[in-house]
Amino acid sequence: MRTVLALLLLSMTALAAHADVIIEERSGAEFPAAIALSMEGGEQQLRAAGTGLRTKWRIKVYAACFYVERSVDLGEQPYEQAIGGDFAKRIVMRFLRDVDGEKIGGAFRDGIRKTIEEGKDEPVDAFCGFFTEKVRKGEEIVLTYLPGKGLAASQAGVELGEISDGAVIAAVWATWFGEDPVGKDLKRGLVGL
Repeated sequence: MRTVLALLLLSMTALAAHADVIIEERSGAEFPAAIALSMEGGEQQLRAAGTGLRTKWRIKVYAACFYVERSVDLGEQPYEQAIGGDFAKRIVMRFLRDVDGEKIGGAFRDGIRKTIEEGKDEPVDAFCGFFTEKVRKGEEIVLTYLPGKGLAASQAGVELGEISDGAVIAAVWATWFGEDPVGKDLKRGLVGL
């Protein structure tokens, strides 16, 4: 009984020590459980909705964490909310291997083209054109959407640019949350399912 109690206390201590992080289990990548975005007029608090792992041919490419405004409930239709919900949201992709910028831009273009309407070449090209530099293992690509502002991209802490076209922004989110996502397990994991 003492051993069980000691193990229980040890487990509770370990959980308390990691209560401020969320872990993507298959890669072991840790992400903050909550983040604050600096905005005009103050800060916006976001909470982690879930994590997932992007693999290609069984090779681990990146671990990801999806964040939403603290007050947002993704509800009964979490994927639709993740794509079209007009609230602050962010995805952080921590790369587990080096990837060429052209491959990243091409992967985004392929994902966006699955759901975007014709005639959006200019904003699609602008977004995909952000990704020209190689991403090194351990670096992050971060996409942040703020209502009324648009979708901003950064790589390794360097701002790449921002787009404001609503259809392209929705198509970017559909890359993970749409009918034909980059990974079904990743899709479920990012909203905690």
